[in-house]
Amino acid sequence: MLLWHHTNNDGSRIAVAEIPDGEVTPPCNFFSEQEEQEYRQLGSAKRIRERAATLHLLHSLLGVEDALHHRSNGKPYLSAGSYRISISHTRRQVAVALHPCREAGVDVEDMSRSFAKAAPRYLSAGELAGCATPAQQCVAWCAKEAVYKLAGEEGVDFAECIRLTRFDVGEEGSIAAIFAGKTRTSSFTVRYRIIGEAAVAYAFA
Repeated sequence: MLLWHHTNNDGSRIAVAEIPDGEVTPPCNFFSEQEEQEYRQLGSAKRIRERAATLHLLHSLLGVEDALHHRSNGKPYLSAGSYRISISHTRRQVAVALHPCREAGVDVEDMSRSFAKAAPRYLSAGELAGCATPAQQCVAWCAKEAVYKLAGEEGVDFAECIRLTRFDVGEEGSIAAIFAGKTRTSSFTVRYRIIGEAAVAYAFA
Protein backbone atom coordinates (compact mmCIF):
# COMPACT_ATOMS: atom_id res chain seq x y z
CA MET A 1 0.00 0.00 0.00
CA LEU A 2 1.38 3.41 -0.99
CA LEU A 3 1.85 5.57 2.12
CA TRP A 4 3.34 8.70 0.57
CA HIS A 5 4.45 9.94 -2.83
CA HIS A 6 5.87 13.28 -3.88
CA THR A 7 7.12 14.60 -7.23
CA ASN A 8 9.40 17.65 -7.23
CA ASN A 9 9.64 20.32 -9.92
CA ASP A 10 12.90 18.85 -11.23
CA GLY A 11 11.24 15.49 -11.93
CA SER A 12 12.62 13.71 -8.88
CA ARG A 13 10.23 11.42 -7.04
CA ILE A 14 10.11 9.97 -3.53
CA ALA A 15 7.71 7.31 -2.36
CA VAL A 16 7.14 5.13 0.69
CA ALA A 17 4.99 2.00 0.72
CA GLU A 18 4.00 -0.55 3.31
CA ILE A 19 5.44 -4.05 3.02
CA PRO A 20 2.55 -6.45 3.65
CA ASP A 21 2.86 -9.51 5.87
CA GLY A 22 3.19 -12.87 4.18
CA GLU A 23 4.29 -13.70 0.66
CA VAL A 24 4.47 -10.92 -1.93
CA THR A 25 4.44 -11.89 -5.60
CA PRO A 26 6.39 -9.51 -7.85
CA PRO A 27 4.69 -7.92 -10.88
CA CYS A 28 4.58 -10.17 -13.95
CA ASN A 29 7.36 -9.75 -16.53
CA PHE A 30 9.11 -7.14 -14.41
CA PHE A 31 12.44 -8.97 -14.33
CA SER A 32 15.15 -9.46 -16.86
CA GLU A 33 16.19 -13.12 -17.01
CA GLN A 34 19.31 -12.34 -14.97
CA GLU A 35 17.40 -10.39 -12.33
CA GLU A 36 14.79 -13.13 -11.94
CA GLN A 37 17.58 -15.62 -11.33
CA GLU A 38 19.11 -13.30 -8.72
CA TYR A 39 15.68 -12.84 -7.11
CA ARG A 40 15.14 -16.58 -6.77
CA GLN A 41 18.58 -16.94 -5.17
CA LEU A 42 17.98 -14.34 -2.44
CA GLY A 43 17.20 -17.18 -0.06
CA SER A 44 15.79 -15.18 2.84
CA ALA A 45 11.99 -14.87 2.83
CA LYS A 46 12.39 -11.39 4.29
CA ARG A 47 14.67 -10.24 1.44
CA ILE A 48 12.37 -11.77 -1.17
CA ARG A 49 9.38 -9.95 0.33
CA GLU A 50 11.34 -6.67 0.40
CA ARG A 51 12.44 -7.02 -3.23
CA ALA A 52 8.94 -7.90 -4.44
CA ALA A 53 7.43 -4.95 -2.53
CA THR A 54 10.07 -2.67 -4.08
CA LEU A 55 9.19 -3.87 -7.56
CA HIS A 56 5.49 -3.25 -6.95
CA LEU A 57 6.27 0.28 -5.78
CA LEU A 58 8.45 0.97 -8.83
CA HIS A 59 5.80 -0.44 -11.13
CA SER A 60 3.14 1.82 -9.61
CA LEU A 61 5.40 4.87 -9.94
CA LEU A 62 6.84 4.30 -13.40
CA GLY A 63 3.99 2.45 -15.07
CA VAL A 64 6.49 0.47 -17.14
CA GLU A 65 8.33 -2.79 -16.69
CA ASP A 66 11.81 -1.38 -16.11
CA ALA A 67 13.86 -4.21 -14.60
CA LEU A 68 15.72 -3.56 -11.36
CA HIS A 69 19.38 -4.58 -11.19
CA HIS A 70 22.17 -4.29 -8.61
CA ARG A 71 25.83 -3.59 -9.27
CA SER A 72 28.60 -5.59 -7.59
CA ASN A 73 28.69 -3.07 -4.70
CA GLY A 74 24.94 -3.46 -4.15
CA LYS A 75 23.96 -0.14 -5.74
CA PRO A 76 20.61 -0.45 -7.57
CA TYR A 77 19.94 0.71 -11.11
CA LEU A 78 17.15 0.43 -13.69
CA SER A 79 17.73 -1.38 -16.97
CA ALA A 80 16.33 1.42 -19.12
CA GLY A 81 18.36 4.06 -17.30
CA SER A 82 15.29 6.29 -17.08
CA TYR A 83 16.06 7.30 -13.47
CA ARG A 84 18.89 7.20 -10.96
CA ILE A 85 17.55 5.27 -8.00
CA SER A 86 18.08 4.67 -4.29
CA ILE A 87 16.19 2.15 -2.14
CA SER A 88 15.76 1.56 1.60
CA HIS A 89 13.76 -0.91 3.70
CA THR A 90 12.52 -1.37 7.21
CA ARG A 91 10.59 -4.38 8.44
CA ARG A 92 7.33 -2.68 7.46
CA GLN A 93 8.20 -0.06 4.81
CA VAL A 94 10.09 0.36 1.57
CA ALA A 95 11.24 3.76 0.27
CA VAL A 96 12.55 4.73 -3.15
CA ALA A 97 14.03 7.99 -4.43
CA LEU A 98 14.26 8.60 -8.20
CA HIS A 99 15.89 11.37 -10.22
CA PRO A 100 16.10 11.70 -14.04
CA CYS A 101 19.82 12.58 -14.03
CA ARG A 102 21.21 13.15 -10.51
CA GLU A 103 22.33 10.57 -7.96
CA ALA A 104 19.79 9.81 -5.21
CA GLY A 105 20.10 8.74 -1.59
CA VAL A 106 17.22 7.64 0.65
CA ASP A 107 16.80 5.98 4.03
CA VAL A 108 13.70 4.95 5.94
CA GLU A 109 13.64 3.84 9.57
CA ASP A 110 11.06 2.70 12.11
CA MET A 111 10.81 5.47 14.71
CA SER A 112 10.11 2.95 17.46
CA ARG A 113 13.66 1.64 17.04
CA SER A 114 16.02 2.83 19.79
CA PHE A 115 19.09 4.72 18.52
CA ALA A 116 20.33 5.79 21.98
CA LYS A 117 23.18 3.25 22.25
CA ALA A 118 24.30 3.71 18.64
CA ALA A 119 24.02 7.52 18.59
CA PRO A 120 27.56 8.20 19.96
CA ARG A 121 28.98 6.17 17.08
CA TYR A 122 27.28 8.10 14.27
CA LEU A 123 26.89 11.57 15.84
CA SER A 124 29.69 13.96 16.77
CA ALA A 125 29.75 15.30 20.32
CA GLY A 126 28.09 18.53 19.18
CA GLU A 127 25.45 16.68 17.17
CA LEU A 128 24.75 14.36 20.08
CA ALA A 129 24.11 17.35 22.35
CA GLY A 130 21.67 18.74 19.78
CA CYS A 131 19.86 15.42 19.19
CA ALA A 132 18.44 14.76 22.66
CA THR A 133 15.16 13.15 21.59
CA PRO A 134 14.63 9.70 20.04
CA ALA A 135 12.96 11.36 17.03
CA GLN A 136 16.00 13.57 16.40
CA GLN A 137 18.36 10.60 16.71
CA CYS A 138 16.26 8.62 14.23
CA VAL A 139 16.04 11.44 11.68
CA ALA A 140 19.77 12.16 12.05
CA TRP A 141 20.56 8.52 11.28
CA CYS A 142 18.28 8.60 8.22
CA ALA A 143 19.91 11.82 7.01
CA LYS A 144 23.43 10.47 7.38
CA GLU A 145 22.50 7.22 5.63
CA ALA A 146 21.07 9.20 2.70
CA VAL A 147 24.29 11.24 2.44
CA TYR A 148 26.42 8.10 2.73
CA LYS A 149 24.59 6.53 -0.21
CA LEU A 150 25.18 9.68 -2.26
CA ALA A 151 28.87 9.89 -1.34
CA GLY A 152 29.64 6.42 -2.65
CA GLU A 153 32.73 5.93 -0.46
CA GLU A 154 33.53 2.87 1.61
CA GLY A 155 34.65 2.99 5.23
CA VAL A 156 32.98 6.32 6.07
CA ASP A 157 33.04 7.41 9.71
CA PHE A 158 29.54 8.85 10.12
CA ALA A 159 30.44 10.94 13.18
CA GLU A 160 33.52 12.54 11.61
CA CYS A 161 32.84 12.58 7.86
CA ILE A 162 29.13 13.50 7.76
CA ARG A 163 28.09 16.59 9.70
CA LEU A 164 24.54 17.90 10.15
CA THR A 165 23.34 21.33 11.18
CA ARG A 166 21.05 21.51 14.21
CA PHE A 167 17.40 20.75 13.55
CA ASP A 168 14.08 20.18 15.29
CA VAL A 169 11.80 17.38 14.16
CA GLY A 170 8.44 18.35 12.73
CA GLU A 171 6.22 16.54 10.25
CA GLU A 172 8.72 17.47 7.54
CA GLY A 173 11.80 19.62 7.17
CA SER A 174 15.30 19.96 5.74
CA ILE A 175 18.80 19.58 7.17
CA ALA A 176 22.04 20.99 5.77
CA ALA A 177 24.74 18.31 5.60
CA ILE A 178 28.44 18.32 4.76
CA PHE A 179 30.32 15.23 3.63
CA ALA A 180 34.09 15.43 4.12
CA GLY A 181 35.50 12.34 2.44
CA LYS A 182 38.95 11.11 1.46
CA THR A 183 39.00 12.94 -1.86
CA ARG A 184 36.27 15.57 -1.75
CA THR A 185 34.03 17.73 0.39
CA SER A 186 30.40 18.17 -0.66
CA SER A 187 27.33 19.95 0.70
CA PHE A 188 23.83 18.49 0.55
CA THR A 189 20.32 19.48 1.54
CA VAL A 190 18.63 16.48 3.13
CA ARG A 191 14.86 16.55 3.32
CA TYR A 192 12.89 14.38 5.72
CA ARG A 193 9.30 13.49 6.43
CA ILE A 194 7.54 11.60 9.22
CA ILE A 195 5.04 9.10 7.80
CA GLY A 196 3.08 7.30 10.48
CA GLU A 197 5.62 5.36 12.53
CA ALA A 198 8.45 5.80 10.04
CA ALA A 199 10.93 8.54 9.19
CA VAL A 200 12.29 8.94 5.65
CA ALA A 201 15.19 11.17 4.59
CA TYR A 202 16.38 11.77 1.04
CA ALA A 203 18.84 13.91 -0.91
CA PHE A 204 20.12 14.32 -4.46
CA ALA A 205 23.66 15.05 -5.60
